[in-house]
Amino acid sequence: MNNSMKLLMLIFIGLLWSCSRDDESNKDANANHGYLKIGDQTVELTQGFLENYGVRGNAYNIDLSLKSKSISGNEDGAVVYFELFSSMQNNLAKGDYNLGGYSESWAYTYTKWGQSLLGKNINAAKGGLSLNDGVSIKPTSGSFKVVENSTVYKVSFTGKGIASVYKDGVLVSTQSDVVFSMQYEGDIKRVEAKNFTAKKKSSTERIEKTHDVIFN
Repeated sequence: MNNSMKLLMLIFIGLLWSCSRDDESNKDANANHGYLKIGDQTVELTQGFLENYGVRGNAYNIDLSLKSKSISGNEDGAVVYFELFSSMQNNLAKGDYNLGGYSESWAYTYTKWGQSLLGKNINAAKGGLSLNDGVSIKPTSGSFKVVENSTVYKVSFTGKGIASVYKDGVLVSTQSDVVFSMQYEGDIKRVEAKNFTAKKKSSTERIEKTHDVIFN
């Protein structure tokens, strides 16, 4: 084989290798990225869902759910759920959302019904979210931000909440003002809204929504 042929083959192999590296880089750049952090524990988030409940007051009731690749098994998983009110009919409008009430339903607010979990064996067996071992936290303050809301969503939250610690499915402790945060950038799957899961009228628990969307 002459030197010219060898040089052409080396150039061809180099181009193939370069294209392969570019494809891998583009794949990584387009992948869903995020995390939930509670205290000193962090788990990656890889999937996102929007659930539209339609008009509520002067805003639109749109819920966001995020989850890790696995939520049941020996490794820690994570789920993020926020109930939000947007000024847009079919999207979460860009901007900062602060804690508000469901009855008032003001745009750019989220309710205390939100829940984030980090731990093992997260499930929705009772129409709400629970886990076997880990922490479940509900927001009491903080800022939820929507930076991008088109083909790629970019959202984040930093704040505090009431954290409940579970061991073998049993509540072992509760603590207020626990710091937690989340970020997510990637695809969002839009799904039809579910019905409310109503508690007994005599119960002190308020009516809350099912969280089944995150398992679709």
